[in-house]
Order: sequence, then structure tokens, then C-alpha cells
Amino acid sequence: MQTPLGLIARLPIRTGRLTLQPLGDEHLPALAALLADPVVMRYFPRPMTLPESSIWLQRNLERYRHDGSGLFAVVRQDADGARLIGDCGLVVRSFGGRTRVELGYHFARDVWGQGLATEAARACVALAFEASDVPAVVALIRPENRPSQGVARRAGLQPRGAVLHIGLVHDVWHITREAFAQLALQ
Repeated sequence: MQTPLGLIARLPIRTGRLTLQPLGDEHLPALAALLADPVVMRYFPRPMTLPESSIWLQRNLERYRHDGSGLFAVVRQDADGARLIGDCGLVVRSFGGRTRVELGYHFARDVWGQGLATEAARACVALAFEASDVPAVVALIRPENRPSQGVARRAGLQPRGAVLHIGLVHDVWHITREAFAQLALQ
């Protein structure tokens, strides 16, 4: 990827139940709670502390500036108002000797099983193909992370090999522009 994707300029995106918008400092308390949850983070090396979550957020804001994309705040309107329930987005990442656009997501436990992660993931895959010229989107998912595999599959991605990433084996899930176009026709 030689030039920024420019996807951040296309936000906010509204789906049936969600708003995807740029993450900001105002999201840190909810984001830190999410990233500190050992159940949410069980397929990651470990949960994050508040200072680590702050660094993680700042790194994501730098991605917006450098790559024009990153993980986005996923906000749901509920009885108490708008609430950050997770993040989902497209990160420019190098692994396996190539630079790719990776779909990533984390969601609060209390919204699991409602299809919200799939809704956000589909919106992000559509954004990648409709607003940029990327040929494919990938997701790196630990082999034992069945729930995340289900989200990727429902968003149209299929498994294609494995890589060692951050010292852990990850399956590479993949969807091409052509496969996405075929899904859109169905």
C-alpha cells in the first residue's frame, strides 16, 4: 500500500443498528474496559491495562493520519444513549512479507450473539471495496477462536493458510474484490 486508504474520511457509517465513527480520546474509558476484559481478550496475548489501552488508542489515531484507516468506534444507541460497544475497522498491516488490509474487531461481552460484530464487519468490508482500490481484505484469527471465525465467515471471508504473528499462529481469512462482488449479487 503506497498511499493512504482515505477510509476515515468516509465515516460515519450507519448500519441498521450501529454507527461506525472515528475513535477518539472520549472513547478511552469504554475502550479500556473492553480491552481489559479477560474473556474478550482471551485469544490475545493478554488483557490490557489502562496505560496500554491509551497507547493502543494513540497508535490507532496515528494509523488514521498515516494510513487513512484503522479501527473505528462501533456505537449503538440504547435506552441510556449512545454507547461504545466495540471497535471494528481496516488496518494496514505487514505480515508474511506483504502489506495487506486487515479487518479487525473487538466487542463487549454483553453484545455477543446479537449479530452486531457481523453487521460492523460487513460494513467495513464493503467500505474497503467501495471506497478504495484494495484487491482483498484479510483477517488474522487464532485457530481456536471460533466466534471470530464465525464473524469472518458471515462477512464473506474464507480461510486461506496460516501465519505466525506476534509469536502466535493465526489463520488468514480472506475475501477478494471479486468474491465480494459475487456476494453482493446474491
